[in-house]
Amino acid sequence: MGFYFIIFILLTVFSAFEVYGLKQNAKSVFFIILSSVLFLLSFIRWETGTDWESYHTFFNYSNQWGLEGEFEWGFARLNEFVKIFFDNYTFLLFIIASALFYFQSSAILRFSPYPSFSLLFLWCIIFANIFFVRQALATVILFFSIRYIQEKKLFPFLLMVGLAMLFHRTSLVFIIAWWIYHLKLRPVVMIACIGISLTLTVALSTLMGSLGSIAGGAIQQKIDFYLDSSGFTFGMENTSLAQIIIKGFANKIFTFAFALFFLKQIEEKGEEFRGYLNLYWISILIYFSMVSISIVLVRLSIVYDMVAIVLIPIILKDIKRLYVRFFLFFIFVCYLFLRLNLSLGSYYDSYVPFKTIF
Repeated sequence: MGFYFIIFILLTVFSAFEVYGLKQNAKSVFFIILSSVLFLLSFIRWETGTDWESYHTFFNYSNQWGLEGEFEWGFARLNEFVKIFFDNYTFLLFIIASALFYFQSSAILRFSPYPSFSLLFLWCIIFANIFFVRQALATVILFFSIRYIQEKKLFPFLLMVGLAMLFHRTSLVFIIAWWIYHLKLRPVVMIACIGISLTLTVALSTLMGSLGSIAGGAIQQKIDFYLDSSGFTFGMENTSLAQIIIKGFANKIFTFAFALFFLKQIEEKGEEFRGYLNLYWISILIYFSMVSISIVLVRLSIVYDMVAIVLIPIILKDIKRLYVRFFLFFIFVCYLFLRLNLSLGSYYDSYVPFKTIF
């Protein structure tokens, strides 16, 4: 377990250098070195990470072209290609990791004024994608595609969405980002929409429970099945809906409220910050709207969540007084430390110990 905290400390130290005022060239060099280390870890791992068994089993059975399966077309064909010609699962991980870290690193360097801090943020919430599954690859492709929204290039944006859908169908939900990014909603409207989504999810959960009680029997069982996330709980099988909502509220609203507080002063200097905040706002709406229906559907919000890793660095960069900037940096490091502990606690047996091919 200490392995994960050593990386946390390393990323925190380099992030502190950035916040102190490291030159841009040095920032890029440090970030590339840190990303390269994480890239290496992502494909030399063995029997480590969630869903390892199901993905490894799928690869072993991908010994002929065009097999029907649960996974998307692009991911299935990639597995078949590597299995047939190389028969090496580590090589498959290498190929996927190469694509993932290219899109992820390129996007962070382009969007974030503090790339190492963005990497620290990403490490604490999803281990910087070193334990990637197919949705992780799709998500970083969509994250990269934000550049085309900013440049107002529709065709390249649609190509990126199409590419992401080859690896995860839920990527289609990112289409609306083209319009959401440029919205100019008042903060009070954004807050009201979050309040409505929270109210609706509680009301819907109560309604479905009541209908099941009235109807009873098979209908009750089906409702319980869907409220229990269609059989997939992602480590939350012993967690009540109220606990899931509270946890999501604490994780998402903390970042959103912090960003909303600085919106006016940063928005005047460029529209990028407003665009990222709009996308993160949509992730909150999706999360709270879907959580009472299915934990599986909540995953639709993941494609928007990643913009959080650039929102906070932009805010810190805008703060001129160094002691204030460092104080807020310290607050977020503490917050991220707690997030890392929660991430490890949810799937401890999948992450500890960190095994490699060696």
